[in-house]
Amino acid sequence: MKIVTILCQKGGVGKTTFTVNLGKILSNRGFKTLIIDTDPQGNVSTYLNFNKDEENIINSTDILEKNYKKKIGFSSENLYIIPSNKSIMKHNDEKIIGGPKLTGVKEFLYSYEFDIVIIDTPPTISSLTQEALAISDYYLIPAKPEFLAIEGVSQAMAFAKKTISIINNADPIFLGVALNQVDTRRASFKDFEKELNFLLSDKMFNSKISQLTEIADSPFYSKTVLDFKEHSKAKIEFLEFSNEFIERVGL
Repeated sequence: MKIVTILCQKGGVGKTTFTVNLGKILSNRGFKTLIIDTDPQGNVSTYLNFNKDEENIINSTDILEKNYKKKIGFSSENLYIIPSNKSIMKHNDEKIIGGPKLTGVKEFLYSYEFDIVIIDTPPTISSLTQEALAISDYYLIPAKPEFLAIEGVSQAMAFAKKTISIINNADPIFLGVALNQVDTRRASFKDFEKELNFLLSDKMFNSKISQLTEIADSPFYSKTVLDFKEHSKAKIEFLEFSNEFIERVGL
């Protein structure tokens, strides 16, 4: 079982859309996949048309409070979900100096024999993101190729490194930065890409996800890129990214 945290403290980078599409593709490829939502907005559930307030389904508040008696939510073949809702807000600003609360959740997840667990985090620097990093094997940062992206990526990396340094046995590997919502028509795109490549080298994913209306609108229709036409640019790009992701994670 591989656990990957998706983090970015900047909102508007399409992090949840990115997470859900990646999870859906991996499950479609035969990997038993779980998405854990730790964002109080619970947008993963909204996207997948899943009831985040279902009483019989374990949610992210439950696993923080070590309540493992409920069952994990089923979304579609090979795709499972631990949803989030507003109840998790009470854990959002807590210090975790005494140790992360999610430590025991790995044993619970192992019993389900997942191949890959993807954790979607809030668009903030908070203890919920630290909790996710504490149990992860890898972390990944999606970013928009714009002026503030360089600073945002730097801040996210610094936050991850600080978290790793203060939590015992936390040692996730940085998978890299994935460029999302790319608009190659912008004159500045090449400059931003060049700067990020200079700073990150092999930590930049080669695959990029374009800024496309069909991706932006897909949550409204509860559709992922797998529902798009065979030759859809969005579908092709996400499939290419998933290939690179699988290789880097070692699935």
